[in-house]
Amino acid sequence: VSSPLTHRDKGGVGQLLAMSNHVILLEDGWNKLKTGGVLKIEEILEDAQGGVYKHKISTDEYSQLYTTVYTMCTQKPPNNWSEPLYNNYCEAVHDYLTERILPRIKDKHDESMLRELVRRWENHKTIIRFLSHVFKYLDRFYVKRLSLPELAEVGSQKFLEIVFNAVKREVRTAILELIRRERECEQVDKHLIKSVVEIFVEMGSSRASLETYATDFEEMLLSTTADYYSRESAKWAEKDSFPEYMRKAEDRLRQEADRVAHYLHSSTEEKLLKVCDEQLLQNPEQLLLEKEYSGCEKLLLDNKVEDLSRMFRLYSRIPTGLPPIANIVRKHITDVGLALVKKQSSNADGDLMPYVQELLDIHDKYTELVGTGPEKGCFQGHTIFHKAMKEAFEVFVNKDIGKTATAELLSNFCDNLLKKSGERLSDEALEEKLEKVVRLFGYLSDKDIFAEFYKKQLAKRLLLARSSSDDAERSMIAKLKLRCGAQFTSKLEGMVTDMNLSQDIQSAFSDHIKDKKIKLETDLTVQVLTTGFWPTYKSDDLNLPKEMLQCIETFKAFYDLRTSHRRLRWVHSLGSATVLGTFRPSGKVKEHDLMVSTYQACILLLFNEADSMAFSDIQGHLNLPAEELKRYVLSLCVGKYKILTKSPPSKEVEPTDTLTYNVAFSDRARRIKVPMIAAKITQEEKDATRATVDEDRKHAIEAAIVRIMKTRKSLEHQKLVLEASTQLMRHFKPDPKQIKKRIEDLIHREYLERDASNPNLYKYLA
Repeated sequence: VSSPLTHRDKGGVGQLLAMSNHVILLEDGWNKLKTGGVLKIEEILEDAQGGVYKHKISTDEYSQLYTTVYTMCTQKPPNNWSEPLYNNYCEAVHDYLTERILPRIKDKHDESMLRELVRRWENHKTIIRFLSHVFKYLDRFYVKRLSLPELAEVGSQKFLEIVFNAVKREVRTAILELIRRERECEQVDKHLIKSVVEIFVEMGSSRASLETYATDFEEMLLSTTADYYSRESAKWAEKDSFPEYMRKAEDRLRQEADRVAHYLHSSTEEKLLKVCDEQLLQNPEQLLLEKEYSGCEKLLLDNKVEDLSRMFRLYSRIPTGLPPIANIVRKHITDVGLALVKKQSSNADGDLMPYVQELLDIHDKYTELVGTGPEKGCFQGHTIFHKAMKEAFEVFVNKDIGKTATAELLSNFCDNLLKKSGERLSDEALEEKLEKVVRLFGYLSDKDIFAEFYKKQLAKRLLLARSSSDDAERSMIAKLKLRCGAQFTSKLEGMVTDMNLSQDIQSAFSDHIKDKKIKLETDLTVQVLTTGFWPTYKSDDLNLPKEMLQCIETFKAFYDLRTSHRRLRWVHSLGSATVLGTFRPSGKVKEHDLMVSTYQACILLLFNEADSMAFSDIQGHLNLPAEELKRYVLSLCVGKYKILTKSPPSKEVEPTDTLTYNVAFSDRARRIKVPMIAAKITQEEKDATRATVDEDRKHAIEAAIVRIMKTRKSLEHQKLVLEASTQLMRHFKPDPKQIKKRIEDLIHREYLERDASNPNLYKYLA
């Protein structure tokens, strides 16, 4: 843009110097400044077209004006005209704005008025800038000395008071109308809007102040925006599906952000988008989420990942946006889980392994939905959805299937993964599935029930060499330890340690019999277990054959030499043996290595003395309970490998039945593993496990109470129950009645006492 001050006139310098030597009277000086400066610059700007000036003020003319001001301000009193000049300047600006600018703006309307305002403001800034230079000396000394408003500030303030305040309502209405039209997808002059908005910004009391912009424009902008989107929201909510509504809302929010970037002040963005969020998202949220055929529940049922992701993006913008969604997610997952429980409960007597797999599949599905972090999953791993998912799973994972607790089912599932005869997976797949099981385990309220069943199954896998992988066993224990602490897995770790120590003891025993030149009729391998780590096993009074008896006595003597403070208790029910069987099928001698349990081996060894024997005689020789012995006998005569024959040949065993060595037995394999007839886990055994858990819980509750009281010394009943519950919650959900019972027992045993004046207060007895 060319400047109205570009032409240089070479003449007149001598005249300028000559003038400076004469006293300038106020009227003469001001007339010269007004005619040659104020009025001339006004006319130049008035005649300009498209930023091109027809006339210009030369540099020499400017110098004469400046010198006139300088002289009038530096003359000695009474001819120092600083104060009158300042007042005349203010009056000239006032007259110019009142008589020439305001009427011309008021003559126009709507967009034309806006364009006129922008033009007049730009011209006004040019005039003030020019006059500020001309009156620079006045500014630097007189204004500064008296702390008066600077001339440029006076110019802006006068424009605000005379012009802007007179037309601001009409201007605001016009500009808001343009914004409305743009929202209705009409083409508007964005540059014009930006220019007018900048005037509102510049009308502030200082450059840093946005008071005028905020009060005279922004407040009404936000108000009209709220009204506009309130109407739009109601219209969309009535006719559009929830996904379609969200797409429109997201598009409008993007448009509003662009609107700020194009022509609004940056400080407006947060406030404008907040208003949009309130009208488009917050106010109609419940209505939208509960839409019958397209609401949040429907999106979850149909697994609409894109729409769910958009829903999270939008509603995470508002502080109260996510909790209602989390509630729906919680209810949805709970309903899905309870439906699975109901379906499985109707088939509680069938195979329950698929139920655990379905639980894992559901958990995988919703873990993927919730996500594990930013940019992952529809809900980007937000804590409120993890909490909702956790609470939902805790509801149905703790429901029993028939009479079977999920804790037991999870343990059975792990057993099936970790034993040789179970599900076959690669190391990576096994590790991944175990990790998923442990996550599901985290939702159990009765983790100690899982621990008890898991301990029994781990014992079988270790003692009967059924583990598919020692690394997998250790990995599973490590995962449980990480989730529940060292105390939870101490017994499991002790069991694994015992197995390793047993190998060392076995090596020492082998060296012992070699050094002592002890000859055993049978090879013997012993696993020495620490009673406190392992499940409780029934003792038996099995009468061992002499071949086995010699081995046991030899080992006992060896062990007694190693330690004097431990006593061995033999658990034959978990033992195994390899027996060499000699048969004569078709008259030819054929030998088989029979891999059997200790009880099966004892039964077979009796047939070295007689080819046939009554069941009652076998029981008399071995001294085993009849029901237990029947299962072992049947495994040898009606199973896959008929080592013995039974007369009469039925699947029931009576005391009078005769068992005979099957001399004609034959099989292709030399080495045969004779399977046991699986004993179904009876309700009595489950009840026994529960009883063990209940007993352990008593000790855990008492230990927690004593720990708390030892620290606190005295505590009220409710606080003690609460603290004990909090400590125990990691392993099981304690019953307050049970805690009260244990408190009473500890009082009886003189660990605690009631306060004499307050029976609700307990004291610790050191």
